[in-house]
Amino acid sequence: MPTPKLASLLEPANQGDWSRVLQGLLVAWRAAPNPELARCVVNVGNKLASEPAPSKDWDTLAKTQDAAVLATLLATLLDKGSVKARARLETLADWPLDPRIDRWVAGHFADPPFTSTGARPFWTRLAPLARRIQDTQAASTVLKARSGYDEEVDAEEFLARHVDRIRAELEAAKDTVLSEEEAKVLGKLDAALTEAAPPKPAREGDAKELLARVLEKPEDDEARAVLADILLEQEHPRGELIALQLEATRRELTAAEKKRERAILKTARKELLGPLDEVLKPDCVFTRGFLSHAALKQGSARAIASAIAKTVGHPLWATVEHLEGRGDSDVTTHEVMKSLRSLAHSDVGCAELAKWPRLEALVDTRSADEWLDLAKTPGAFPGLRRLDRTASLPQVADFLRTPLVARLEQLQLRLRLSNGDAEAAAALFDLVRESKVPEVTFRWVRLTVKDWSSGYRFTRTPSGQYSVHVFTTKMNDAHEDVVQADVLTALEQVARLKPETLTLAHQFETRVKTAVERRARELGATLDE
Repeated sequence: MPTPKLASLLEPANQGDWSRVLQGLLVAWRAAPNPELARCVVNVGNKLASEPAPSKDWDTLAKTQDAAVLATLLATLLDKGSVKARARLETLADWPLDPRIDRWVAGHFADPPFTSTGARPFWTRLAPLARRIQDTQAASTVLKARSGYDEEVDAEEFLARHVDRIRAELEAAKDTVLSEEEAKVLGKLDAALTEAAPPKPAREGDAKELLARVLEKPEDDEARAVLADILLEQEHPRGELIALQLEATRRELTAAEKKRERAILKTARKELLGPLDEVLKPDCVFTRGFLSHAALKQGSARAIASAIAKTVGHPLWATVEHLEGRGDSDVTTHEVMKSLRSLAHSDVGCAELAKWPRLEALVDTRSADEWLDLAKTPGAFPGLRRLDRTASLPQVADFLRTPLVARLEQLQLRLRLSNGDAEAAAALFDLVRESKVPEVTFRWVRLTVKDWSSGYRFTRTPSGQYSVHVFTTKMNDAHEDVVQADVLTALEQVARLKPETLTLAHQFETRVKTAVERRARELGATLDE
C-alpha cells in the first residue's frame, strides 16, 4: 500500500472517521518511524478506545487485527495472569508493526509485571515483540531499564540477558524527520481530536470539578449526588454506582438493584479505581460510589513496590477508610488520606500511629516492645476504639491495666503459645473481669503463618456479666491434637468464672471433635453449629 500524504487524513478527521485516520497514520509511521507520528497514533488510538468495543472476547477480537481496538487489547492483555498472557503475546506477534505495541512492551521491561521464575515463559513470548521495536522512544525505554537492572537479583539478571540479546536491534532504531508541512498537518489532527472530545455537561460545575470536590470533602453526600447525575448523563458507571449506594443509605435495595450493583463492581473495576486497580487485591469495598476498604497486593516483586509508589498521593485514595497490607507507608502517611480511620498490617511504626487523632481501628501483628509504654502514655492513640495486636504473655497483665485499654471498645490479643503455656494463659481470664472493655478476645496462636489458633471472646452483657464465645480456626490434623489441650484448658477456666452464657464454635474434624464437644456440654456450653 503506498504511503498516504498526511494531508489526505484531514478530511476523514473532519468527518469523524478516526479509524481511517489511524490506518493512514500507521502506514505513514511504518514507512518512516517518527516520534510525533507515534504520538498521534497513540492519541487517535485512545480516542477510538473510548468508544464501545465490539462484544467479543479478547482472543476473538485480537484475531481481527483491527488497529482501532488495539488500545483496549493492550489494556486487558494481562488481566488473566502470566499464563494466559503467553498465548495472547503470540497472537500479538502476528500483528503489523505499531508504535503502541512497541511502547507497551518497553513499559513492561521498565516496570516488570511478573518476576517469579514460573513467569519466565511470559518473557520468552515477549522477546519477539521487543526484537522488532521500531519506535525510538520505546527502544530508549528498554535500554534505560537495562542500565538499572541489578544483576545480583535473579529476575533482573534474567531480564538483562533478554535485553542484551536484542541490544543491536534496539540501538538500530532511528527517527525520520517530518517536513514542516507534515508537522502542520499533525497539529491540525491534534486540533480535530480536541474538537471531537465529548462536550462538557451543560450545567453548573462539570464532572471533573465535582469529582475534585468530592475527593476534597469525602463526607459531602450532596456533591456525590450531583456528580452522580452528571456521570449518568455521560454513561459513566460510577454515576449509577453512586446513585444506587446513596439510595441504599435510605432503604433496602431490591434484589434487581443489588444484582446491578454487583455487576457494576465486577465489570467496571478499572474505571472506578484508575491506577489504584494495579496495586489492590480483588476484594475492594465501595461506599457511596467510591473506594472505602482495600488491601494492597503483597509479594517481594519489584513491580508491586514500584506500582504502589506510583499511586502515592493519587486523589482517589481520599475516600479510603480502611487500608490493609505491608508496603503502605508512603501511601498511608500522605495528606491525601483524609478519610483513613482503620489500618491493618501497616508498615508505619506504632509510635507514629500513636499520634494520629483520626485512627479508630488497628490490626498490628508485629511484636513491638514499645506497645506497653505507648499504652501508658497520656494522649497516645486518642481516637483508637478497636485494637487487634500481637502480645507476649508476660506483658498481658500490665497491658490490660493501661489507660489505652480502659477506653477501648474492642480488644483482641494474639498470644503465641508454646507447649506448657496454656495454663498460664488461661489464668489471664480473671483479668478480663477487672477490665472495662466491652469486648475482649484472646487468640492463642500455634502457627502464625496460617493462623492456626483458638480464641475466647468475652462480651460484657447489660447485666454487667460476661458471655464467652470459644472458637478455633481450621487446621491440619496434627495441630488439632495440640489445640485440643488449649481449648479444654480454657473451657475449664471459663466455666469456673460462671459466665452468663458459654458457647463453643470449633472447626475440629478428627476424633478431637467428639472429646471437645463432650466436655463442653458437661461444662454447660452450647455448641454453635
